[in-house]
Amino acid sequence: MYYNKDDNGIFSMKMANGGVPILKNGSGRIVYGWALISAFSLVFAGLFALVIALARTPYVENLFPSGAEYLYIALVGHVVLAVVIWFLAFEGFLLAYASTVESGRRFWSVPLGWAALASSATGMLLIAFCVLTGRGYAELANYVPVLIEPVFYVGLVLFFSGIFIHFVNSGITILAEFREKKTLPATTVGITVAGIAVVTALLSFVLSLYLQYSTGKAFIDFERLFWGGGHILQFANTIAMITAWFFISRFTAGKLPFSEKAAKLMFLAYLIFVVPSLMVYAFYDTSSQEYTDIYTQLMRWGIGPISGAFIIGVGMFLFREKGLPWRTPGFSSFVLSVGVFLLGGLVALDIKGVNTKIPAHYHLAIGAVTIAFMGLFYEMLPFMGRRLWSLRLARIQPYLYSAGVVLFAVGLYVAGYFGVQRKVYAGEQHLKSLGEYAGMGIMGFGGLVAILGGLFFVINALTSLLKRGEDEAYR
Repeated sequence: MYYNKDDNGIFSMKMANGGVPILKNGSGRIVYGWALISAFSLVFAGLFALVIALARTPYVENLFPSGAEYLYIALVGHVVLAVVIWFLAFEGFLLAYASTVESGRRFWSVPLGWAALASSATGMLLIAFCVLTGRGYAELANYVPVLIEPVFYVGLVLFFSGIFIHFVNSGITILAEFREKKTLPATTVGITVAGIAVVTALLSFVLSLYLQYSTGKAFIDFERLFWGGGHILQFANTIAMITAWFFISRFTAGKLPFSEKAAKLMFLAYLIFVVPSLMVYAFYDTSSQEYTDIYTQLMRWGIGPISGAFIIGVGMFLFREKGLPWRTPGFSSFVLSVGVFLLGGLVALDIKGVNTKIPAHYHLAIGAVTIAFMGLFYEMLPFMGRRLWSLRLARIQPYLYSAGVVLFAVGLYVAGYFGVQRKVYAGEQHLKSLGEYAGMGIMGFGGLVAILGGLFFVINALTSLLKRGEDEAYR
């Protein structure tokens, strides 16, 4: 691979043979399949987000009956599709790309790659079906909320199983590359570390489930089931987001924010907190307070300092470098993601009690991940033999979505300041003061803006993916 610099000083990606061979073999088509799953997951996530945003908006909320069960079903659907499936599918896409396209290799097992893709795609569709038809009732567990419904369980198991198989298959492929070349790009190291975190999280789910059954519990405590692994997934998402920053910087500016060696060491530092996390189950019962607290502290001290060091390095790069491609959709998404993530960290410092300040922080953090993934998606299209459908829309979309996320979070922060509780909807909110109405009003407006920004991305992404175009960069 090499980089061409156009008359405007913008770098574009080219393969050594001048082509974009991602769809030329079975491995390439699997990479393309993961891109499709990630894009389609946002279609469903956006639909359910619209229902939720309207149900928390003053006056509009009155259109929904108090205690309406479907609002909670929609919430489960939105969280699972937007935070679990979208994130993991896109991380699967990046890992597949790094292990095959960049290295010029095929998957360790192409049939296994197809099986993993089919399993996760089927799981996503079953989950979406349950939410669309209102099956079951909602259990609002943190990190991975669920519907008490057998079909939903099957969908979740199929999706996670496909992810596990795919990540192991890609990991073995990358290991073979490492053994031959002795060195890997920082981006490959980053997404591999994210993959290790995902596999660790899934093993944590299995271990937690086994321990619950071994104690003779008659029911599954989903909050405890997903607590440990859910925290480790936040490691994976953060690492993948930072890796996306590095990919975008490389693709658009022709360089990384800082040295390969430093980046690799910082990515590997996350493993100090990720890999030993499974040992928690050997010492603490999942029903204990110690189990809850240790994962909270693990995430606080494992994600914060290392991610902060990355942000400082990236900030120095943006301040120091001249002639950066600011009008490129991918690069603007990169910068906006850094800013939103930093804002989310600042909000976290002021969380007190159980109110809407918590989802304010959470939505800024996951919003930053989504912005980075959206921007990188634009940059990856040439490798899939696809041309961006609308450059104009792509230039507007990152700013629109980011503004919506920030407004949404600001509204939740203001509402939380006045005492509005999280996870209550429609008439159950019982808004009274002007501050509560103002906060939730800003939240509702921001949510609609973010949904519009997400819609622009989905339209652009799916049209670009499904429509054959010229094998060239879009700029």
